[in-house]
Amino acid sequence: MNPIDQYVLEVVVLPALIALSAFSPFLFAPLRRRAWRVEAVLGTIIALTFLLSFVTELDHRAVLRQIITIEGDEAPFERWHRLGLVALILIPASWALGFTRRKSSAARGMMSTLGYALVAAILCGALVSFPGSSPLIQLGQGALVLASIFAWLLTNQAVLWNAWVVFGVLAELAYVGGFASLAVMCGAVSVAGFGAAVLAGIGGRSALQIDPVRPAGATAIVLGTLTALIARCGMAQDTAGVSPAAWTAAALLPLASVAFSGRLRRAERNSGKTFWAWLGVAIVAIALLGLVGWQQSAKEGAADSGGDDYSDMYGG
Repeated sequence: MNPIDQYVLEVVVLPALIALSAFSPFLFAPLRRRAWRVEAVLGTIIALTFLLSFVTELDHRAVLRQIITIEGDEAPFERWHRLGLVALILIPASWALGFTRRKSSAARGMMSTLGYALVAAILCGALVSFPGSSPLIQLGQGALVLASIFAWLLTNQAVLWNAWVVFGVLAELAYVGGFASLAVMCGAVSVAGFGAAVLAGIGGRSALQIDPVRPAGATAIVLGTLTALIARCGMAQDTAGVSPAAWTAAALLPLASVAFSGRLRRAERNSGKTFWAWLGVAIVAIALLGLVGWQQSAKEGAADSGGDDYSDMYGG
């Protein structure tokens, strides 16, 4: 195995496989019967995959030094490493939210979700900062977290398929922006989203009375928080001039799941409903990546033209 394949296996594929292997039984009957537990499990799979990829790519001390002083540790403190700590916190938070919803009515359960969403937005705005931050930027960051959580609540039963697409887009933006470490972490979550979507689909078909997976609590909180913070981190660390608007659009991509809501309501089969809830996100994702690719090509072309002008001045 060549070094590149080994790197992708260790940092992208294995973290997703470990998280899926540990928690995939909850996507099948009889463990899937409790919706709150399934939500907690899916939130855990997403957050754990990111955390494992983060630790594999960097080191577990990159998380620890966010909260304690490590004796003899000479590595620099980097604010974007706070993403690893956020992923770690989101794992117990998934179960806490799921537990509070276990016997709640739909209305009370949604109130719990809204409360957690507000807490997540406030904490992310107050405690998670990236280079170049200001009070106004931190306020916008909290608002983006809240908006992203609400966007994920709209994804209906295509939530996992949309996680595959959205984190794939974030991985591509990070790669284009020159942030390879963040790209592989997003790639790992994208793989986990795809794997969880496949397993959840198989689990649902194996027992006809099981409802499709829908985001109502922990899943949306985890996905929304990670998506928004990754987008903000990408903006702050970008070295290739990818537009902040592109990063913001990526964080809010789940909103496109309502583009074909009419067809979704008319679909009779769950597979059809899932497809229509996914299609809008996929179309907008392709358009966004195409636009970013065109913008970057235009910048490179302008830079090359500028270089030619200077070479002409010196007789090149």
